Amino acid sequence: MARYRGTVISTRSAEATFDYMADFANAAEWDPGTASAERLDAGEVGLGATFRLGVRIGSRTTPLDYRIVAFDRPHRVVLLGESDTIRSEDSVTVVPAADGGSVLTYDADLTLKGGFALANPVLGLFFDRIGDKGVAGLRHTLGAPPGPGDHPGGGAALAGAVDGVLEATVVGSFSSIGPAVRRRTAGWTPPPRLDGRRALVTGATSGIGLATAKGLARLGAEVVVTARGHDRGEQAAAEVRAAAPGADVSYLLADMGEFDQVRGLADDFLAAHDRLDVLVHNAGALTAERTLTGSGAELTVASQVAAPYLLTGLLLPALVAGTPSRVIQVSSGGMYTQKFDLATLEMGPDEYDGTVAYARAKRAQLVLMHEWVRRTPGSTVVFHAMHPGWADTPGVRHSLPGFAKVMGPFLRTPDQGADTVVWLAAAPDAVATTGGFWLDRRERWEHKVPWTRLSEADFRDAGAELWAWCASLTGWDGPTRTV
Repeated sequence: MARYRGTVISTRSAEATFDYMADFANAAEWDPGTASAERLDAGEVGLGATFRLGVRIGSRTTPLDYRIVAFDRPHRVVLLGESDTIRSEDSVTVVPAADGGSVLTYDADLTLKGGFALANPVLGLFFDRIGDKGVAGLRHTLGAPPGPGDHPGGGAALAGAVDGVLEATVVGSFSSIGPAVRRRTAGWTPPPRLDGRRALVTGATSGIGLATAKGLARLGAEVVVTARGHDRGEQAAAEVRAAAPGADVSYLLADMGEFDQVRGLADDFLAAHDRLDVLVHNAGALTAERTLTGSGAELTVASQVAAPYLLTGLLLPALVAGTPSRVIQVSSGGMYTQKFDLATLEMGPDEYDGTVAYARAKRAQLVLMHEWVRRTPGSTVVFHAMHPGWADTPGVRHSLPGFAKVMGPFLRTPDQGADTVVWLAAAPDAVATTGGFWLDRRERWEHKVPWTRLSEADFRDAGAELWAWCASLTGWDGPTRTV
């Protein structure tokens, strides 16, 4: 299966953009890969409406019948297309923009069937190019300015090629080589200013969290950091102020593994603030020994999965008040080694391995992120996760001393690891989409090996199961799934 995601800034309202996209009889107007498109039934376009597209495959045109399988006007529509050789699921999400226009996100999953299924492993090599052409057509049709991927110049094409090579090497991508090369080839520029914005960063007393707080403060944001004790909170706030003189910095206390303290943190924040623009979930460590929290939950899962769930939910009113706001989860490349399974998420005493527990929690964070997206469709609160690469932080030196010693010369600085968090907190690109997994300012696939993937149906079920588990563990349940 190959996946594609593209974003279009439309000059049309959310309703007009949604109606145009839901009527797939319009597809031939914007997609160069569609030779013809027609409606197969009558009446208003809605759930169950059917369409037939003539899809260009090389020199041939193949009929592909589509049916609307999810319809939530004007937020989201999903169309499922199938033929003897192709299965395509196309999802369109529309969010209103402040200027009266809208932001459209187009996701497509394509799978070849029958004798063509042998080509599925290499399908992604050309599917991106097909998707880019379709999105470029949408930008032209919807009156939006050209996007950076419409007609890339030599520099952009080179940056993409270099990025692909780095990503394939893993070491080149995750080490300090990645940001050093990508910054130069992609022409990274400083993120926009965040004056008048407020950010809350958990686990911000050292490492990636502290570097994130400093980066946000340098951009003019008011920054609230969390700490487990007054001494560390004072020290972190002082370090942020030293890095950004004149910055508005404060701290709140909470052990993120203890849910009553997470509730207290949320109460304290809401008592002082009515709005939150950026929430960064960074707290959490790799612990060698299995440890239980006061609630009886294993510490890794409690602090890195259930606690972010609870804090996001409790602060959701403030995030809504700060729209467009952003929730950013700091994940880890370790999650690439794990397949999500709720039954094995919380490891028992006889099987506990700190590295595996950490990786499974990081995979669960992405499952939970997608469930937040499903439960907040059309919202201007966006959710993203990111991988900071291999960074030289106190946590890495303490938890993985052997790795830190061997890779020491190639580890990223905390600022390099935090760069994408700060960029996601400020860049317009981050509110144009939701549910992305990022490394070095570029969205990435969430799986590097096929055996960690779940089917789409199982993935949706996993999100619902994990949500219910978090709700039971923390005592908080929030918005119901609508898509």
